Amino acid sequence: MHLIVTECVPGRRLAWSTLVDGDETDSSAYHGWVITPTKTGCHVLSEETQQGPFFLEELGRKNPGALYRYHQEWVESLARGAEARVAHAVKGHKTMSKTDIEKVLTIFQSISAGDVDLATQHIDHKRFVQHNPYATDGVEGLTQFISESPRDQLQLTVVRAFQDGPYVVTQAKGQRSGRNVFFDIFRFEDGLVVEHWAFSAKNAPPNPSGHTQVDGPTEVEHFEDTEKNKSLLRTYYETFHIRADHSRSEQYFAGDLMIRHEPGVCDGVTEFMRDVEVLMQHRTIDEINFLLGQGDFVFIAAKGTHEGEPCVYIDLYRVKDEKIVEHWGFPEMVPPKEQWKNNNGML
Repeated sequence: MHLIVTECVPGRRLAWSTLVDGDETDSSAYHGWVITPTKTGCHVLSEETQQGPFFLEELGRKNPGALYRYHQEWVESLARGAEARVAHAVKGHKTMSKTDIEKVLTIFQSISAGDVDLATQHIDHKRFVQHNPYATDGVEGLTQFISESPRDQLQLTVVRAFQDGPYVVTQAKGQRSGRNVFFDIFRFEDGLVVEHWAFSAKNAPPNPSGHTQVDGPTEVEHFEDTEKNKSLLRTYYETFHIRADHSRSEQYFAGDLMIRHEPGVCDGVTEFMRDVEVLMQHRTIDEINFLLGQGDFVFIAAKGTHEGEPCVYIDLYRVKDEKIVEHWGFPEMVPPKEQWKNNNGML
């Protein structure tokens, strides 16, 4: 199709006509916006008319409801774009300072809005290294991904975010390439993102204890316990999962309390111990590559194998009173090297 703008009054009105390329039925559409400023932004009234066999067939018979869904996605994207812009509001002609977490959230919001410029504003264009094996390296890879992906594949909602030194860790939900649950790590230098790692899994129904991969507490608490909790998790993980020494589990858990968010499992340390014994027959966990935390949350990414094939193990723990009380996580198989779009390694 091609469009002809017929009216443009900035901030007030916008209208255009649409003709279908190569169509001999004279099918056409006309779209108009009336924009009314309000105290908090603006109100947009959008209306479209269509005529001709092409629209009747394609949007009427073949895809009933598609036009409504398309417009709904459009206005929601506008809202997300506006919110992302607000995040960059200026004060006295100077950009308000942002925390690294706020910068990462702006990146997510801007990707969801399809705004390439805003999505890459907090990324170092010269030094950025991409570790997601499914993405091309550098800022060019992110730009290409945003430009070529269907809009519904860009929508992610961050449910948890915390920072450890130059690293920001996020957990998000959404829909992207058949995956629904996401962990991302961003490394900052001089106020810009210079490195990115990404891990994902398919969503699943609530497990028998009623938990999903993303529910549970989201806000960081007890910031003063960060280093103590990280030390606890390092000892636990190296002992319990790498060396497979389960002899002193009481050191790490409070009785049978263990809230578990993995699919298909039940709460409780007793159930967890049974599951671990089975898992040990099929996996190895060889090395911790990331151990990052803030307050009561500690994130671990480790290398290992599953059924002899390379695997990455992703775990998020919540600690309370020096005991592990909650866990989210999943294994992700490392794709064959011939499928990698960069050579930077998954971890």
